[in-house]
Amino acid sequence: MNSQTQHILVVEDDSVQRNVVSFNLAKAGFRVTVAADVTCALKLVEHEHFDLIITDYYLPDLTGTDFVEKLRKIEEYAGTPVIFLTGRAKELNQEYLHDSLSALVVSKPYNVAQLMNIVSECLLAAHDVV
Repeated sequence: MNSQTQHILVVEDDSVQRNVVSFNLAKAGFRVTVAADVTCALKLVEHEHFDLIITDYYLPDLTGTDFVEKLRKIEEYAGTPVIFLTGRAKELNQEYLHDSLSALVVSKPYNVAQLMNIVSECLLAAHDVV
């Protein structure tokens, strides 16, 4: 799979985290678009196609659960891989996020190499389903 054709949306309100994630994804050859909140992210998904979405869980306008529930109602994004990057993974209902919303949770701080492997695995799995 050619990562240059893969478009990833990063939704993160912290500019440092947003820049770190987007920089490493771009360095790995992915096309990256960023959003600082859910409102902006939802506008982006209306006009662009994303192969994977990486989002913080606690965002200024909605929670990650609210965001992914809205996303899953859009036919094009019903099966798009979603990865939550969060510093509060232990507070989340990970079973619900995984089983009901098909989303993975990755704890902050995270290892960049591990995150890139998870991204690649999610994209390969989504490609195999299609």
